[in-house]
Amino acid sequence: MSTSKPINAAQDVKHLDKIINNMIDNVSDSKSQIFEIGEQSRKEHDALVKELQLVRQELEGIIERSDTLELAARRSRGRLAEISRAFNQYGEADVRHAYETANTIQNDLSIVREMERQMKRRRNELERRLVQLQTTIQKAENLIGQVTVVLNYLTGDLKQVGEVIASAREQRAFGLKIIESLEEERKRLSREIHDGPAQTLAQVLLGLDVVERVGQKEGMEASHKELQKYRVMVQGALGEVRRIIYDLRPMSLDDLGLVPTLKKYFHRVNSDFPSIRMNFESTGREKRLQSRIEAALFRLIQEAMQNACIHANPTQINVRLEYREDKVLILVIDDGKGFDQSVTKEGSYGLIGMKERAELLEGELIIRSEVNSGTKILINIPIHQEDVLEQ
Repeated sequence: MSTSKPINAAQDVKHLDKIINNMIDNVSDSKSQIFEIGEQSRKEHDALVKELQLVRQELEGIIERSDTLELAARRSRGRLAEISRAFNQYGEADVRHAYETANTIQNDLSIVREMERQMKRRRNELERRLVQLQTTIQKAENLIGQVTVVLNYLTGDLKQVGEVIASAREQRAFGLKIIESLEEERKRLSREIHDGPAQTLAQVLLGLDVVERVGQKEGMEASHKELQKYRVMVQGALGEVRRIIYDLRPMSLDDLGLVPTLKKYFHRVNSDFPSIRMNFESTGREKRLQSRIEAALFRLIQEAMQNACIHANPTQINVRLEYREDKVLILVIDDGKGFDQSVTKEGSYGLIGMKERAELLEGELIIRSEVNSGTKILINIPIHQEDVLEQ
C-alpha cells in the first residue's frame, strides 16, 4: 500500500528535472539572442562610424564652399554699394550685371547653407545613434555576464533541487511562464528599436525631402539625383529595421490574433523567397488564446518556415493550421531535399527548440523526413479551458 507514494515522488522529480533542463536550454537560447543583438549593434556601430566620417568630410567641403560664397557675397554687396554711390557713372548693363551676380551668389549661398544645416543635423543624429548603440552593446555585454551566472546556477545548485511540483497544471504554468518571459523581452526590444533607429530614419527622410525641394526649385539636377539615391538607401534601411521589429514581436499578434498575423507573415516571407510557392490554410473556428500561447504557436510555425526556406531548398511549402475543440494542429510540408533523421547534426538547434517549445505546452512535435523526399512536421498542442479568451 505504501509503495505508490515514492513512485509518484520519483515521477515528479523527473518532471522537475525535465523542466529545469528546458529552462537551461531556453536561457542558453536567450544568451545566444543577446549575443546576436550585441553583434548586430557592433556591425551597425561600425557602419555608422564610417558613414559619420563621410558626413564630416562632406560637411567640411560644404562649410568651405559656404565660406567662399560668403566672401563673394560680401564683395558683391560692396560692388552694389559702390554703384549706388556713383550710380550715374555706370551704364545700365553694368548695373544689371552687378545685381544679377549678387542675386546668383545669394541664392547659391542660401542653398549651401540649407545643405550645411541638413548635414549638421545628420551628423548630430549619427552621433546620438552611436551613443545609443554603445549603450546597447554595453547592456548586451552585461546581460551576457548575468545570464552566464544564471546558467551556472541552473546547471549547478538548482539541478540538485528535489522539491515536488504538485500537479501537471503547475508544471505547465511554470513552462509557460518561461515562454512569457522570453516574449516580454522580445516586446521590449521591439519597442526600443521602433522608438530609436526607425524614428531616426523617418526624420532623415523628412530632412532629405526639404533638401530635394530646394534643389528642384533652384535647378540642381546633379544634387537631385544624388539625393534620390540617398533617399532610396534610407528607405531600404527603414524597411530593414521594420522587418527586424516584426521578427522580434509582431504587434498584430496581440491586436488581430494568430491567423491574420500568419497571413501577413507568409506574405512577407513570399516576397523574400519569390521562387517558393507558399500555401497557408486555416480551418476550424479560430479561438483567441492566451497571448503566450499564440506567441508560442507563431514561433513554432515561423521556425518551421525558416528551416524549410533556408535549409531545404524547396519549390513549395504547404502550411495548415487547424482549430479543434480541445487542441490546435499544425502541419508544415515542404518538397525540399529532406534529411536523414538517423543522423544527428551538430548545431540543429532549430528543431530542438521547436520540440522543447511544444513540450512546454504539453504538446507533441512529430517530424518525418527522408533525403530528397521533403519534410513533414506535425505539431499537436492541447488547449485547456483556461487558455481560451472570452470571444
